[in-house]
Amino acid sequence: MPTVNLLEYLNSRTLVDIDTYSAEASKEIGHFQDATGNQLEMQAEIVKPSRSAVLKRSLALATTIHPQFANLSLEELAVEVVGIELALEVVQNVYGNVHVMINPSYAYNTEAIVANAKRLHLICQIIDPDFDTSRLVTKIPTTWEGMQAARQLKQSGIKTLATTLFSMEQAILAGEAGCISISPFVHELKTETYKGYKDSNPILGVCVQAQQFYRQNSLPTRVKACVTLSIDELIMLAGVDALTIAPTVLKELAATERPQEELEGMSLFAKTAKATEAVSYPSYIDSESGYRVNFAAREGGKAQFKTAQAISLFCDARTAVELYVKSQLEDSSYTPITL
Repeated sequence: MPTVNLLEYLNSRTLVDIDTYSAEASKEIGHFQDATGNQLEMQAEIVKPSRSAVLKRSLALATTIHPQFANLSLEELAVEVVGIELALEVVQNVYGNVHVMINPSYAYNTEAIVANAKRLHLICQIIDPDFDTSRLVTKIPTTWEGMQAARQLKQSGIKTLATTLFSMEQAILAGEAGCISISPFVHELKTETYKGYKDSNPILGVCVQAQQFYRQNSLPTRVKACVTLSIDELIMLAGVDALTIAPTVLKELAATERPQEELEGMSLFAKTAKATEAVSYPSYIDSESGYRVNFAAREGGKAQFKTAQAISLFCDARTAVELYVKSQLEDSSYTPITL
C-alpha cells in the first residue's frame, strides 16, 4: 500500500500555519502560509538569551514613544512593542499574514480592544513604515465585547481573527462581525499548559460545522483549527481551511509516513462529501441577550467555561511578561531613540 508524507498530505488538503514567535524555528522548518503567536509564546521567547537584542530594542522604542500613549504603563506598551517586533521577524518566513493577540485583559471591554488593535498597527508602522499592515491580523477573544470590537475594526480596515473559540454560537457571531478567520480550540488551552490535564470533550465537530456554515451563508470567514493534541486529530481535520501547528509537531509530521488510503478514511472533510443540507442558525450580531443565553447553555456551560479559562491563562502569561519587562526596565536605562 503506497504511503505519503504526513506534512505533504496536510499541505495538499489544507493551509498549514506555524504557531510560534521563534524566527529561528520558522526559518528552520520552511515556509508556511501564516504565522501566529500569543502571550504564552511571548513569555517563552523573550527570556531567551538569543532574544536580548530584540528586548533591548523594544524597550528603547517603548521609552521613546511612551509620551504618545500616556494612558498605558511603560511596561504594557513595551510588551506590545515586543509582540510586534517578534511578529515582524516570523512574518519573513511565511507567505501570508502574521497574527498578534490583543491584551487578553481587555477581553470584555470593546473600547479597549479597538484602541489596542489600532495601537498595534501604529506600532507596526513606527517600527517598519514599509511593512504592509494588511498582513497584520489582530487576534481577539471571542467574547460578545470582542466581536463587537471586531465589527468596528472591520470598518477601519483592520483584519481580525476570533480566538479562544469553543462553540457554534461564537463561530456565528465571529462570521457576522466580519472576522477574516476563527481559531476553534479543539481542546481546552489548559491541556497545553498543565501536564496531564485532560479535555474529555474536544470540539472537532465545531470545526466542520463552522466551515459548513460559512460556505452555506457565503461568508468569507475561514476556519483555522488549533490546540490539537495528536497527529490523528490533525489528519481528521485535513480539509479544514487551515491548521495552526507548533514547530515540534510540524517536524514530526515531516518525518512520518502513512498509507494514503488510511489517511483519506480518517478525514472529517472527505473530498467526495456531498453538500449537506443547510442548518438554520439564529443571528447574533444584534442580539446580545440571545447570544449570551445560548452560549451560556452550550454543553451545559462548558463552552463558556473553556473560553473564560483560556482568557485567564493568556492573562497570566501577559502579566508574567509585563513583570519581566518591568524588571528589565528597572535594571537598565534606555536612551530614547531617534525615529
